[in-house]
Amino acid sequence: MFHSLIKEIWSSTEGLENVMLAGIDGIIIARHHESEQDDFIVVEAASLVKEALRLGSELRSRDLVSICTYYQDLAVIIQMVTEDYFLVGIVKEAKHLGQIRYRFTLKSNEWYSAIA
Repeated sequence: MFHSLIKEIWSSTEGLENVMLAGIDGIIIARHHESEQDDFIVVEAASLVKEALRLGSELRSRDLVSICTYYQDLAVIIQMVTEDYFLVGIVKEAKHLGQIRYRFTLKSNEWYSAIA
């Protein structure tokens, strides 16, 4: 089931280098294709999510929605699907960021009922 969800987002979203569904425990649930950096990316993304959740808690804020980190040559988009699962997208070209963030938001809302 999760693999078909990943394939769906990959095929409908231009500009993704890779996309993965992971848990906040740092374990990859599904990915479009395997890369040697996947485990590292997901573990670090899970760490960012936990720190962002802690910060939100300190600020007495509501649920975390997304995190986007931009670098000169790529971006990493993290979109929460449930409180325990998130999407990670690796993007090489910044011109696709808006579309990818929009697609991730739409898909995470659709997938919530399938995962929760």
